[in-house]
Amino acid sequence: MASVSLDHICCPNCGSHECLDWAEEKGFAVVRCVTCQLLYVNPRPVATAIDAAVKTGVHENVGNLDVRSQRIPRKIRSYRRILRRMFGSVWKVGRPIVWLDVGAGYGEIMEAVAGLAPAGSQVLGVEPMEAKAKQAIARGLQLTHGYLRSDHVPVDFVSVVDVFSHIPQFADFLVIVRDVLKPGGELFIETGNLADIEHRSHFPGELGLPDHLVFAGERQIRNFLERGGFEVLELERLRIDGVAYFVKNVIKAFIGRSVLIRLPYTSRYRRLLVRARKRS
Repeated sequence: MASVSLDHICCPNCGSHECLDWAEEKGFAVVRCVTCQLLYVNPRPVATAIDAAVKTGVHENVGNLDVRSQRIPRKIRSYRRILRRMFGSVWKVGRPIVWLDVGAGYGEIMEAVAGLAPAGSQVLGVEPMEAKAKQAIARGLQLTHGYLRSDHVPVDFVSVVDVFSHIPQFADFLVIVRDVLKPGGELFIETGNLADIEHRSHFPGELGLPDHLVFAGERQIRNFLERGGFEVLELERLRIDGVAYFVKNVIKAFIGRSVLIRLPYTSRYRRLLVRARKRS
């Protein structure tokens, strides 16, 4: 077991204490909630350890696991295509908007939105990890270092891309998002559907523990949003397990990473892209 203080928790979605073992990685256990089927790390690092790792990008008590990564320019092109498709009506109207990317990292999503948003729009970001925030700010992006707060300037759109699994209590996070969104404002979420996968062996990738803490499926994401005061407008499912992903996993396995090798196009795992609107 990793040398870090741990908390035993109930399900972050439904509050149930009943769970079953599902997987293990780096000395941490992922369990499945018996009631709602959410997957989550239990026990998980205490709140102070989670906060420190989020801010520094290093899990010091887990072999100094470093998750700071680096800027990925190709993400800009990829998300520009996705956002052009899913928010086409917004760009077509041509009205200036205020868009906020939460957990903006190095700013790739912000740059993707900036390439689509009508003239006069503002593209903002919030990023708690100091190393990422500094680089994004140095590149001229309008990004704030820290966590999202309810007193943030009101915005029309909030995006949360590859952030869900890092948030210990997503329901509490959605309360803040609602406070920040203007009436009728919209939320864009991307996350995986890992909770829709029956067995760990069916997912051809690393779980990323303990940096990732919670794993939803389509039903759980809808639960969170509906209880949080949002209506789902659109949901897309994109598969990732193509030939290129297979080759990457073979290389990772060769160098000792925690991946499972599956043939291309055989996994039920999907990226979930969700567009939702704040209810009155």
